[in-house]
Amino acid sequence: MVRKGKFLRRRSRRRPRSTRAGNTVVVVMVFLVLFGSMSLAFQAATTLNLAQSGNFRSQQTARLAAECGLAFHVNTLVDLGISGGLRGKALLDTAASSLQTKLDGTHNLQSKTVAYDGNTITIPSITLGSGQSCTATLTMKDPNTLHLAVTGQYSSGTGSSITTTQRRLGIDLHPNWDETLSFGVCSLGPVTFGMNTTIVGATDPADGSIYSASPGLAVSCGSGHISGDVAVSAPGATASLAGTTVDGGVFYNAPPMAMPFIDRTAYKALATNIMNSPTPPGGTYTNIRIPANTNPTFSNAVTIQGVMYVQSPNKIYFNNNCAFTGILVADDQAPNSGDANNYIYYKNNMSFNDVNQLPSNDANFTAVRQLEGVSILAPGFTLECKNNLTSVAGIVALKALTAMNNLDATFDGSVLIYGSGGLTFKNNTDLGVNLSESAPPVGFPGHGMLPLTADPNSYAEY
Repeated sequence: MVRKGKFLRRRSRRRPRSTRAGNTVVVVMVFLVLFGSMSLAFQAATTLNLAQSGNFRSQQTARLAAECGLAFHVNTLVDLGISGGLRGKALLDTAASSLQTKLDGTHNLQSKTVAYDGNTITIPSITLGSGQSCTATLTMKDPNTLHLAVTGQYSSGTGSSITTTQRRLGIDLHPNWDETLSFGVCSLGPVTFGMNTTIVGATDPADGSIYSASPGLAVSCGSGHISGDVAVSAPGATASLAGTTVDGGVFYNAPPMAMPFIDRTAYKALATNIMNSPTPPGGTYTNIRIPANTNPTFSNAVTIQGVMYVQSPNKIYFNNNCAFTGILVADDQAPNSGDANNYIYYKNNMSFNDVNQLPSNDANFTAVRQLEGVSILAPGFTLECKNNLTSVAGIVALKALTAMNNLDATFDGSVLIYGSGGLTFKNNTDLGVNLSESAPPVGFPGHGMLPLTADPNSYAEY
């Protein structure tokens, strides 16, 4: 039996196609691209960091080479043995010749040499090892300042791939000693030499240099030889050199110099024995003080040891031989006392021997032996030597000095003249000057200081 009615067709229920698989692929691709980009970025950053690290290492290695070179050259200059009293071009010239003597032919420079063109000292490359080396230049920044510039270099790699990195450092050095101590004779008054006068540096020709601040005829020479420079500073002042040979230069309108203040306190304190006789006998005197207005005349031969301290005013005469081992110290002039009443005269056979020749086992001289480098500190007194001055072991500071005849001596220190009376060497003078050991003694500006010191505030990296 057939049922009549609508034919009912069962619909098949089709499930919709899923989109999740496609989305996953997209996400995966995005992450692959992202990770790839990050990988490339990391690789680039790593490469850059490695390059920066290598560059930093090269820079630091070059800087270390420069630091080593700076330390080496500063120590070399400080220990060069030049006078800390030099200034200006004289300082640069002396530094150049001293560096050439000290460094040329050494293992550091091998076959290379120090060069100097009159303005710049060039120290060639010094090999430090491991690809490091350094070069240096020394110039005059101003009359009181040397400038040292050191270039450190580091080379790495081989052949065509070799790379070189440089760092440059600089520092200033200043002389510490009084400028007057760079002259054999430094005088506020005129300097007059008679016939047959020779003044030469005993070890350095420049030690035989002469300076005068006198107006008018500041330096006058007969015949002879001067191994250093002749410099006059007063406007319009002149120098008459006649038959004198001057190895250095002759300079007019030179920079003026002030004479150093000398603190004599340490010397005066050692003169403990009063000598107040106007007619003292011959014999030996030790650490004596001569009170003002004593005006003694030593008619017989005497030996003076230690310090002789003369108070102002006084007129002192040595009419016979005087062997002086120690230091003559005097007051500045008493007010209104005048030059004639502050006067020391040596007639015959005078010598000033070094304090180191005093007996080392005598307690009277223990402190005196520490006061090296001076012979006469009497800037208020005039001294006259008539005949035969044979040796002076240290700096001489006087108001005026006259040597009449037969001065044949070595002065281990400058002659400083504080007065307008100046210095006069009459005839037959053969004077050797040695300033290499003339560091500022006790009481002088710069005492106890190195000739040159580096200024840490001037340190710079270029």
